[in-house]
Amino acid sequence: MRTLLITGPGGAGRTTVAAATAFAAAREGTRTLLLGTDPGDTLGPVLGDADVPGLTVRRIDADAGLRTDLAALQERAGGALDLLGASRLEPEETGSLPGAEELAVLRALR
Repeated sequence: MRTLLITGPGGAGRTTVAAATAFAAAREGTRTLLLGTDPGDTLGPVLGDADVPGLTVRRIDADAGLRTDLAALQERAGGALDLLGASRLEPEETGSLPGAEELAVLRALR
């Protein structure tokens, strides 16, 4: 398995480069997973309606993943939180954390 990470500042073309790289690899017969973290659907317009066998495209919602994981952690640690008198966080109380997108991508790859 080979992992390529395409990074860069917004507007630098990383979505286009990642999509083109994934598209080319899939056309050559390599099973390919293209992950995006942009809040909107940026991969759809770049790929169009190309149906390439072996290419799987997924958008990761880092915030939703964080909220789900936090809820699961609070559920598992419920007894300890109760003993400490700590109140649980509501999903609306959590926001974006630095590095959440990168962590979500690594989890998706796992």
